[in-house]
Amino acid sequence: MEPEHTEPAAAVQPPAEVVTDQSAIPAQQIMNPNTKIVEDMPSSLPIEFQYLLEKSQQLFAGLRDLPPTGKNWQPYFQRTFEVYTKLWNLRGPNPDSAVLESKELYGLKRYEIGEIASKIGQLYYHYYLRTSETNYLYESFVFYEAIRERQYFRDVLEAKNPPLMIKKLRYHARFIVVCLLLNASETMKKLLDELTTLVDEYTRAFKPTDANEWAVVVAEISAFLEAERRVSPPDNATIPASSLVSRLPLSKPATSASDATTKLKLQEAILVGNYASQIKFSELTIDMFRILQIIEREPSVGASGGGSDAMVVDSGDGPGAAVAVAKRTNPHKYLLYRPTLAQLLLYIATAYKDMNENAAMFLYISADGSKCPGDAVGYTGGVSTAVNVNRRAVQDGAPDDTNLVHSLHPGDLVPFMRKPLFVVVDSTNSVAFKLIVPNVEYAAYTAQVGSLLTLFLHNPLKAFAYVNEISFDQAEVWAKCQIVLTSVEKLVGDALEASETLDKSFKRFMQDDFLRQIIVRYALCCGILYSHVGFKEAKFLPSSQPTLASKQYMTGEVVTKMQELVATANRAQNYAISEDVVAGAKRE
Repeated sequence: MEPEHTEPAAAVQPPAEVVTDQSAIPAQQIMNPNTKIVEDMPSSLPIEFQYLLEKSQQLFAGLRDLPPTGKNWQPYFQRTFEVYTKLWNLRGPNPDSAVLESKELYGLKRYEIGEIASKIGQLYYHYYLRTSETNYLYESFVFYEAIRERQYFRDVLEAKNPPLMIKKLRYHARFIVVCLLLNASETMKKLLDELTTLVDEYTRAFKPTDANEWAVVVAEISAFLEAERRVSPPDNATIPASSLVSRLPLSKPATSASDATTKLKLQEAILVGNYASQIKFSELTIDMFRILQIIEREPSVGASGGGSDAMVVDSGDGPGAAVAVAKRTNPHKYLLYRPTLAQLLLYIATAYKDMNENAAMFLYISADGSKCPGDAVGYTGGVSTAVNVNRRAVQDGAPDDTNLVHSLHPGDLVPFMRKPLFVVVDSTNSVAFKLIVPNVEYAAYTAQVGSLLTLFLHNPLKAFAYVNEISFDQAEVWAKCQIVLTSVEKLVGDALEASETLDKSFKRFMQDDFLRQIIVRYALCCGILYSHVGFKEAKFLPSSQPTLASKQYMTGEVVTKMQELVATANRAQNYAISEDVVAGAKRE
């Protein structure tokens, strides 16, 4: 679903109430961002603009030095937003901004305006990563789209300046990431075509040393989009856009005041991508991309149509109050691409420390298995992490001791189980953890579209269609399956909530909207895969601890609807659906 195309805000508001440090600015250069520059002060405008430009560049460069954890980064971000607010207003709708374009006074070029807008887009994107609030992601899209529509980087190639061309390439790559996270597929396809052309032009014009690196970027994006295309319905399928969006809607069931203090809430999430070979773009693997969306809600800005400024859309009490409202929607998350063991444990410990009362942590790990050699009793290894040492060659099947030392083992998580911890381990050795873990070894699936279980958690319709090889040209089948599958998912959720034998830990975690969706879709995945005659070996089937027996959710209504589902897909011959399918002999 494409975001609405909105004009960038005239003022880039800081994401929280900011105390302006005016002592750092000479008195004659202090300016209110919303104040027009009077006509008798044309010479002061270039001075003010140059000062703010240098200050903004200094602050932006310092963002990379901020600590990745904790909250000490917030004041620095606020100062940076404040400076960019003033800078953008000087170049923005002010009628005297033409002074900046005068070659005699300043000579502001279009690509320099594009650079400022691109920096603002990056600010919003990084603030989204820090806060997990999708409204900021939408604001990043607004500024990036404005750059493209107004063609701020149009004449960069003619300037014969390789650094400027690199800035244009990076802008396209960053914009693609934002579009990817917002599921703006049409814009993303156009950007990929533009980026491919730009890389070719850059290579021909400058013969740069980083030509191969940009070719890899294009190849990664293409592979990522191809993996998504393989599991997506055709464009002409009459499927509501909301059914293909994995984020939860903004609305949610109201809770009484008495429940508000005891209801469990997902507060912290850590998503790890650590397969040695995986589909990825930048530092976002396809499995991480899919999981992060199921622990987010849709942006309120694009959905509501309220102005383009995410920080003031839901509140009349200023940007600080709006942020207080926005923070309630999504859990805070860390995205870790190939972390070392030390880094992973640091992030888990930090998230544990930051957890409030009645809060839960979600840990998702997509990684190669690290199995213990021999017949060690009660110990079967763990999952691999990145290793910052020289790996020795492993020959003749000898155990890789270095890998085992640097792996995450089940015992490493025990200290953090003092607080509610919900774990999904998608790995070839996930059975070692005995938590909410799949035991999945889909080498072919991983190579083509990513993990199958993760795909089920992300979007059951896409996973069901992929398992049953519903072709891209069967638009009507896709549409009919979506209607039935939506009913099945609702029935499974209702059955789990009504079950009297469901383990109390599941009941506790289902109090949170995000974790409830994960548990329901996990149950749906089990019901479909365990019923499929092609999934016979235990290693191809997911499992959990505590066990989620099919009798707790495969009610008569669910069985009937699932039979209707497979019949709709013309795959009834591949399924043997029953109420006790998960407790059957297939797992023994």
